Amino acid sequence: MAINKVSRYHIIDYLDITPNLVTPTYELCGSGFNSLNETPGAQVDKKTYINDTTSTTSVKGYETSFGYDADVMKNQTTVMYLYNVGRNHLVGADAETTYIRADKYDPAITGSTRYFKARKFKVSIEVSGAAGAGGETLVSTGNLNCVGDPIFGYFDTVTKTFVEGEYTETLGTLTVASIAGATSGKTKITVTEPLTSGNVYMYKTASTVTAPILDDDCISYTVWDGVSDIVAVTGNLICIVEVNSQFKAKKTGTQTVTSKA
Repeated sequence: MAINKVSRYHIIDYLDITPNLVTPTYELCGSGFNSLNETPGAQVDKKTYINDTTSTTSVKGYETSFGYDADVMKNQTTVMYLYNVGRNHLVGADAETTYIRADKYDPAITGSTRYFKARKFKVSIEVSGAAGAGGETLVSTGNLNCVGDPIFGYFDTVTKTFVEGEYTETLGTLTVASIAGATSGKTKITVTEPLTSGNVYMYKTASTVTAPILDDDCISYTVWDGVSDIVAVTGNLICIVEVNSQFKAKKTGTQTVTSKA
């Protein structure tokens, strides 16, 4: 279903909690956060030319910040990461990290529930307060202040990785093996790579088989459960295809059949 109105939960936020490591560890800013709001902070120049009575305004830059308000919860890693920057009086590079803002309403590829267009920001963490009255939850407040310009790309919410640029998908490769099956005329097929969640295997076998290309419709193929032996002729080819819920090809592999005599 298409999204018309964008709600706050359609925007998902991730913070790198290990900025000193080569590989970032992006954790979701979710539970505990009461707000995490973007202020673009457009900087403008105004001039009134000699032939005008009204000034001309142009945008010359941005001082973007993301103000946050979060309940301090020990089991929420992103909240505690921000809280400890202020608690431990970290400064300079020790108070900087990477912040991802992904648009769940705008998939990087049509229909995707995994890849979303996103922006990556380098931010300095300004902790402005940690307050709470007696008996109340401690609340941490502050700003994530941008350092330089954002980087545009997309975010993989499964592997929690950011990729710069437009989403480009390629047909994956399956490593297929064929040995004699348990009964005459059948082959036992194995695939080395694990099946992607939500996808299924399909196959086609004949003396010649042309492998599909990315997103080819494979509804004419036969569904395979990934375990059962398949009826096939020794010496023929068998093409195993991993397809998504719309029967579109995502990965493929071809092997010469060995069946039980």
